[in-house]
Amino acid sequence: MSKCFDAGLPVGKLDRAPFIFKHHLLDHPALTMEGLAASLPQLRPENIAYSRGLSDLSINFDRAHLEHGNGLSLRETIETIRTSNSYIAVRDPVDHPAFRDLYESLRAEMTELQRESGNSRAIHEPRMWLFIASPNAMTPFHFDRYSNVLMQIRGSKEVAVFPNFRPDIVPVDICEAYMDREEVQAPWHEDLDAHAIKFDFRPGDALHIPYTAGHYVKNGAEDVSISLSFFFQTDETQRWTQAMQFNHRIRKRVRHLGMAPSPVGHNRYLDGAKARALPLLSMMRKLAG
Repeated sequence: MSKCFDAGLPVGKLDRAPFIFKHHLLDHPALTMEGLAASLPQLRPENIAYSRGLSDLSINFDRAHLEHGNGLSLRETIETIRTSNSYIAVRDPVDHPAFRDLYESLRAEMTELQRESGNSRAIHEPRMWLFIASPNAMTPFHFDRYSNVLMQIRGSKEVAVFPNFRPDIVPVDICEAYMDREEVQAPWHEDLDAHAIKFDFRPGDALHIPYTAGHYVKNGAEDVSISLSFFFQTDETQRWTQAMQFNHRIRKRVRHLGMAPSPVGHNRYLDGAKARALPLLSMMRKLAG
């Protein structure tokens, strides 16, 4: 019996399109404000980033905690989250014992769903993140290196998700550079909003955000928002990632010739060939160095 999700998910849509379904985690004690207030201060400080509640979709989300501080301690931020206009992001809360059973349940169920889809025999690099935010705070437009299941625990929000593998939404060279661990940011402009699929997201809802799909979040005005994300790679997304890394490294070499590698995500066989060629390319770079 499923501990985390409803049965009958449309597994054929995984990493093809966003879709909403239901989760069963609303009563988990680790996900209440009381549970979080007890566990978060016990995590390593480098696992927790917090900032002012953001109000601009073009802000660099990865640097918000560095460039938009709220002037409070973590404990003060937790205690005043309803009124202090703040945002807390917690990486790998599984380091605390309160989250370990939840992590294992999510990992097991997502592995089974991927096997049902036929896209992957396993999941790789599974990670949990927590997001706690004041009313009306925003998560700026960005995309991730992983597939994502976002689960709403408390409060409401609007989540806008954009089609993946669309260069008019996330430019190809930006996506490839990010996958190769460069510090880049997908540009936001208002015209993009015409392509968004928007979800009214409430407690008990879960949303699949496909690999590299751009998205942003606007929290509701009535309550603090608590969300849990489960990120992971699959056999398929690992192949896409390696193919993008190959493209990024080749792109630099052929740009002066007026050439560009073909984008990833449109030809399974070509993507596979690029992924297999990446170790050879890396070895050639080392030899040249």
